[in-house]
Amino acid sequence: MTNSESRIGQALVIGGSRGLGAAIASALAADGRPTTVAARDAGQLERCRKQAAERGVELSTAQVDTVSPESVGRLFAELAHRGELDVCVMAAGRNLSRPLLRPPREPGGAWTAHGVEEWRETVELNLTGTFLAGREAALTMARSGTRGVLVPIVSCTWPGSWGQSAYAAAKAGVVSLTRSWALELGELGIRVVAVAPGVVDGAALREKCERLPAHARYMERLRQQVPLRRFAAEHEIADAVVHAVANQYLTGTVLEVAGGGFPARIP
Repeated sequence: MTNSESRIGQALVIGGSRGLGAAIASALAADGRPTTVAARDAGQLERCRKQAAERGVELSTAQVDTVSPESVGRLFAELAHRGELDVCVMAAGRNLSRPLLRPPREPGGAWTAHGVEEWRETVELNLTGTFLAGREAALTMARSGTRGVLVPIVSCTWPGSWGQSAYAAAKAGVVSLTRSWALELGELGIRVVAVAPGVVDGAALREKCERLPAHARYMERLRQQVPLRRFAAEHEIADAVVHAVANQYLTGTVLEVAGGGFPARIP
């Protein structure tokens, strides 16, 4: 019997204070794991904890700045004092829809191009933040001899997506980290499994659609291009994460939960 099969260790969900991250944290806790949710916003963390408690799920919380090496290091040092960590889900990230080029809005006008700063911010949060968390999680597990699992949340846009240069490239980088780390860490018994959701029908999406009718129309066109003709429920993505954690022979791969495929471009 392996170490991971003989006991249940801690789970950490970074970027799990709302939406999909909170659903993943609740699913792991409901599966019997002591689970900590880490994010920057203390108020949102407390709301997440209370909402989970109302459903009978107990979550711990911790503040972290996911792009600060010092902050991420402190988080893992604190967790190491609570016991073995054997699950780390990296769900922090932010989407950015921005085409590389935009034509002039009127005859004789100027072309505009994707900004450098928004590129850097998107890559830093989605790719560098995952690197920092994954590095510290792997180090924590290696030091304790834990046969754990890292679960980066990527996106079905990672092969490339129209109008999402920065976001898709960052997520493709996370897929590359997944495969590289699986090769490096396998001999330590540490697995790495990415989960790639399609569009998730959560509160944030519904609120944006209610606020912006044009966005609602766009999302409806997108939904019609998904083979299953619907978006994912948050619990369906969380179920995939629980599966990635439970299956001891999964590593170095991407579990796509995209309803049959994400369109390259919406007509």
